[in-house]
Amino acid sequence: MSRIIRVIGGTEKDAYDKFIWLKDANIEKAEIDISNHDLIWRGGVWHGGVWHGGYWEIGDWHGGIWLGGTWYDGTWKDGTWLGGTWYDGTWKDGTWLGGTWYDGTWKDGTWLSGTWKDGTWKNGTWLGGTWKDGTWKDGTWLGGTWKDGTWKNGIWYDGIWLDGTWNYGTWKDGTWKDGDWLDPKTKPSKK
Repeated sequence: MSRIIRVIGGTEKDAYDKFIWLKDANIEKAEIDISNHDLIWRGGVWHGGVWHGGYWEIGDWHGGIWLGGTWYDGTWKDGTWLGGTWYDGTWKDGTWLGGTWYDGTWKDGTWLSGTWKDGTWKNGTWLGGTWKDGTWKDGTWLGGTWKDGTWKNGIWYDGIWLDGTWNYGTWKDGTWKDGDWLDPKTKPSKK
C-alpha cells in the first residue's frame, strides 16, 4: 500500500526533506501539497505519528498526536489533540488538550481545555475550558464555563453556567447565573 499517492509542489522525497516529521508518520494513500510554507493534507489516512502543523483539508485520522495547525474537515477516530484550530468534521474519540473548536460533531472522547465556539456535542467528558455556543446532547460536564448554547441531556457536576437553555439532565453542583431552565425538576438557585 502506498504511503503517498500524490504530491503537489514536488516529489515524495521533497516532502520528506521539507517536513522531516512526515517520514516517521504511519500514513496511507496520502495526498499532500508542499508548495507553500506549511504542509496541506488533501486526503488519505493518518494512522499514527506526530503532526507538526499545517492544514488538514480532508481525510481520516486514526491515531497519533496533533501538535497544532488547522483542521478544516474529515474524521478524527482517535488520538491526542494538543492545540490548533478545528473548523469542521467529525470527532469520534480521543483526547482534546487545548485549542479552538469552531464547528463540527463531537461523538465521544475527553475534553480537557480550550474554547468551544459552536457545533454538536453528542457524548463524552468535559473537564474544563469555555463553551461559547452549540448543542450539548449528552455526556458528563465536570468543570469549566458555559456561556451560551443548548443543553439537552447529561450530568453537570460543577462549573459556571452564565446563560443558555437547559432542557433536561442532572444538575449536581455549580454556579447558575442566568438562562432558560426547561427541565421540570427544580432549577438551581442563582449564586
